Amino acid sequence: MLQILIILMSVFLLNACSTMPSGPSVLVLPGAAKNFDQFHNDDLLCRQLSHTQIASSQQEADSKDEAQQNYDIIYIQCMYSKGHQVPVPGELMYDAQQEWNSPPPPDMPAPPRTTRPGRP
Repeated sequence: MLQILIILMSVFLLNACSTMPSGPSVLVLPGAAKNFDQFHNDDLLCRQLSHTQIASSQQEADSKDEAQQNYDIIYIQCMYSKGHQVPVPGELMYDAQQEWNSPPPPDMPAPPRTTRPGRP
């Protein structure tokens, strides 16, 4: 019984130290000109590429979250290069904050019309 407990504890400890993601954690959709078979083949190729890149990386990830993030980045880049639709975080879409002006009150008169020289 003690031997089984030791084996189970070592399996749990080894699993806790593992930082290799099992797959992407992002949703990628097929490109407009891609059928399901092309999408499936590209998905398999990009998963393999991501796994290989993470496994052969010189720098070990500090956590499972960091390893997953690195995996997702490689996967997204690969799928994008194959012509598929990939997620884009909102902060990448807008670099600067937009300035919003509130509308004038309803009873405010219109600004006076100015005339340009040479025009009535």
